[in-house]
Amino acid sequence: MPKSCCVVSCTSNVFKNHGLKYIPLPCQIKQAERRMLWLQAIKREAPDGGLWDPKTPHTYVCGKHFITGSHVKEPLHPDFVPTIFPHRTVADPNQKLNRYKHARKHEQTSPLLKRKVAKTTAVSPDLPTILDEDHCPVDNDDADDVPGEMRESRNCLSSYSVEENDGKCRQMTGLSWTMFLSLFTFLNQFVKRQSYISLPPRDQLFITLIKLRQNPSFFFLSHVLKMPQTTVRQIFIRWLDLMYRKISFLVHWPDRECFSVIPPEMKAQFPRLTAIIDCFEIRTEYPSNLKARAKSYSNYKKWTTVKY
Repeated sequence: MPKSCCVVSCTSNVFKNHGLKYIPLPCQIKQAERRMLWLQAIKREAPDGGLWDPKTPHTYVCGKHFITGSHVKEPLHPDFVPTIFPHRTVADPNQKLNRYKHARKHEQTSPLLKRKVAKTTAVSPDLPTILDEDHCPVDNDDADDVPGEMRESRNCLSSYSVEENDGKCRQMTGLSWTMFLSLFTFLNQFVKRQSYISLPPRDQLFITLIKLRQNPSFFFLSHVLKMPQTTVRQIFIRWLDLMYRKISFLVHWPDRECFSVIPPEMKAQFPRLTAIIDCFEIRTEYPSNLKARAKSYSNYKKWTTVKY
């Protein structure tokens, strides 16, 4: 079957446009979050009215929809996701590319960054690789486009560090890898990408669960992720609110019949007793609002806490 562009109103194909590149949609298994970004940018409607998501692996986007004429696998690059479409008006696409080049040039002048790049030139065998599967077409021309900084971040505080490892994922987040991936797949359809957040959505959920499970400080997370503390807080609050709105129905209070083990002494003194909840407090950072700080201050812990 000849390659043709899947974007609505684009008639490019290999017979009419020989010089164009035709990039397959990101793999649904290995690059689920990036594939969702592409589909949201294409904005093609499915027959049922939802977001179009083709099942065939032979679905392509032509180079006309990328600023440089092809895709780039670095998340910060403007061509990480196609941006040029008939339904979207862009004043000057080259402005984004120029800003990106300027930022990269500024970063490369840093001696510290040069040392980091030198350390990451040798690819570690533990890093995830691009696999050629029957259902995942691979564009081998761009297999080496992943920069050292991105490979290094995957070894740091990223969901890639626990990929396909139930034990590590459970230790970090409290969920197995399969459960984590299922949770992300469900929640990702309700997430709107924020242009100022370079962290992939799957890693955003990952650090949110780490915060709930391990309770590291926002300063620690921002230092490791190399992001402002305000951005890390926004990510945490945003995903926490999303989980509350979409999966809070999974938390339910059991029926009274389920509580069978109640100490007789407590039952005699409190006949209507259903359960004994072991309350506890989690230490939090000082709220910037003084009233909120006063309400959350614990005389027992001598710190601001969240009471459970």
